[in-house]
Amino acid sequence: MKKFIENHPAAAAVMLMFITLFPLMALRDFTPANELRYLNITDEALAGGHFFAFTSQGEPYADKPPLYFWLMMLLKTIFGGHSMPALSMLSFIPAAVMMTVMDRWAVSASGTTGRPDFLTRFASSLMLGTSALFLGTSVFLRMDMLMCMFIVLALHSFYKLYTGQGNRKVQGILLPVYIFLALFTKGPVGLLVPPVSIIVFLVREGKIRDIGKYLGWKTWGILVLLCALWFAGVWFDGGREYLENLLFHQTLDRAVDAFHHKEPFWYYAVAIWYVLAPYSILLVLAFFSEFTRGISDSGNFRERSMRRLSVSVTACTFIMLSAFSSKLSIYLLPIFPFMVYMLPLLSGKFRWRAWHTLSLMIPASVFVVAGAGGIAVLVTRCVPALEAYGFAWSPYVFVALSLLAAGGILGMILVLKSRSWQLPVISLAVSVLAAAAVVSAVIPQANDYIGYRNVCRTAAEMASGSPGKTVYVTLSVFRPDNMDVYLHEDIIDFGKDTGSYLDAGLGSHVLIVKTSAVSDDSGLHDRLQGLNPVQVGEYSLYLMPGHQEPQP
Repeated sequence: MKKFIENHPAAAAVMLMFITLFPLMALRDFTPANELRYLNITDEALAGGHFFAFTSQGEPYADKPPLYFWLMMLLKTIFGGHSMPALSMLSFIPAAVMMTVMDRWAVSASGTTGRPDFLTRFASSLMLGTSALFLGTSVFLRMDMLMCMFIVLALHSFYKLYTGQGNRKVQGILLPVYIFLALFTKGPVGLLVPPVSIIVFLVREGKIRDIGKYLGWKTWGILVLLCALWFAGVWFDGGREYLENLLFHQTLDRAVDAFHHKEPFWYYAVAIWYVLAPYSILLVLAFFSEFTRGISDSGNFRERSMRRLSVSVTACTFIMLSAFSSKLSIYLLPIFPFMVYMLPLLSGKFRWRAWHTLSLMIPASVFVVAGAGGIAVLVTRCVPALEAYGFAWSPYVFVALSLLAAGGILGMILVLKSRSWQLPVISLAVSVLAAAAVVSAVIPQANDYIGYRNVCRTAAEMASGSPGKTVYVTLSVFRPDNMDVYLHEDIIDFGKDTGSYLDAGLGSHVLIVKTSAVSDDSGLHDRLQGLNPVQVGEYSLYLMPGHQEPQP
């Protein structure tokens, strides 16, 4: 194992992540916010035979390009249903590809002298893999990780062209293909980040006249051709109105005056500190240290080019995303690989200073406080709100919190003893992964609070015991519309409008209602009095008889 890690440190980091995260992937339920909606879109696309124009609950859904949905459709066809472990690979595999590509890129850029040792490479891979947002996106179902992979591959192809590596003709074709695939996965950010970063980099290098060598007629010609084929498919599948929605409403409108996720321009200046945790202080300060030095001329040509390209990608992407109206912290994901891998390129080129020590001591101490504090809260039961989550007192939770605290303590010792970042980062990263592996044992009990699989299974069992057709009704349920993925029929949702539900002329039905809503509304409480609910997580399920006239 030691020899394998020394020879293949990035692959070892990927394997460690897979082993520790796979139980979580296999055991958890789909979240209702986005994942369940993606499943529903996939089901409707397969049922309607649509491949370019999608619908969600029968309404046009032009928010996202088709590549990710195609992959989901393929996996459902192969497995005969929605497999969480298989679908999770659509996030984990791109993460693994990025960790491997960035590692090889850094080694190649360093040349034969100054090549990072296996410990630096292993720590860098784990730092990227366990930074908060990257780790979460490696598990949950979103398009962002796949888009980010294509962005990294596109910029790597440009780097090879710029430094004269590999087959120039092949890389010249791969560059626009990767850019298109990034666009085809998530949308305009995938199209904008590589070209803008390349232009900023070339301007910084004083080679503005070389822009056409990399972003010339061939690059844009391939992009236009691929986009034309895509838009033609959209036109034939969804018509002009769907195409206009895709091209204008979901791009220009979101950028200028967002109808979703509208945030102020300084939003990412705050978000960067928690999305890169626990390494954000170290990485942000290292970036500004390099940036304020004018992006130093140290190192060979390849290393200097990678470092300057990384700074260009990070800076221009951050500024560009801040200028857009629509903002989410996950949109910062494309800068993660480049911020992380500036550190191994800078290692050995800076003196260890007090701020380096503090940048790791602070997150390590947070691990200690979080682990020990979490145990203290559970033991003393001083937070009444936690009482509803009985699984929180599982021995696995205590072990996971202990691992976090131990990782923090060891990290603090290693920072002071080694005066380097590699071993402390490995300590923090391994404790996070070990805690995730241990706590996954309570996921089956926590699923009642994560998704709707158990709620819908219980509702279907209740309906099967009722004569005739029973409909499903939801009240004060968060995003219930995609429950039809499990129930295989539409539900009637009243939102939080209890009055409309009480006045509705409903026949026999299964009512799914948030438990707290029953006690908060006297009319609803009176209607349900005497009925025995089935409790699933924070929801109560009632088998309701036919319509009763509302009481005067």
